[in-house]
Amino acid sequence: MLKALIFVSFAFLVHAQYPQDYNSIPNPYQFSYDSQAIGGASSHQESGDGNGRVSGSYSLVDEDGRSRRVEYVADELGFRANIITNEPGTSNQSPADVTVSSSADDGYGGIQTLAAPPRPVADFVPPSPPVVPVQPRVQLVRVPVPY
Repeated sequence: MLKALIFVSFAFLVHAQYPQDYNSIPNPYQFSYDSQAIGGASSHQESGDGNGRVSGSYSLVDEDGRSRRVEYVADELGFRANIITNEPGTSNQSPADVTVSSSADDGYGGIQTLAAPPRPVADFVPPSPPVVPVQPRVQLVRVPVPY
């Protein structure tokens, strides 16, 4: 009886070590949110067909009027995005399957130098050639040792 109980327990352990495939059927999904907060707003919506195609968009709006909206698609052709923004420092461009449409001023600030560039603390001194230390030459001599 004890042998049968041990055998059945061992059989359950062997069966339990293999992971179970609980969700093998692709499931379409959809989600969205819209958030209004102090200092701005954001929203996001996305949907997937369950076969690897995902599409959606998100947007951000700051209290100073800056905004960004990104519409994207990810499928068998890769990830593609369309960005519409008025953020300073951006321009119209299309790198790597991403289209950027900017309505920002091209002459927005940049880096302004307010002081003279820093000067070196010390003058440059070229390195001197390495000094090779002189090692004394040792001469071994055999001498008789008294007992």
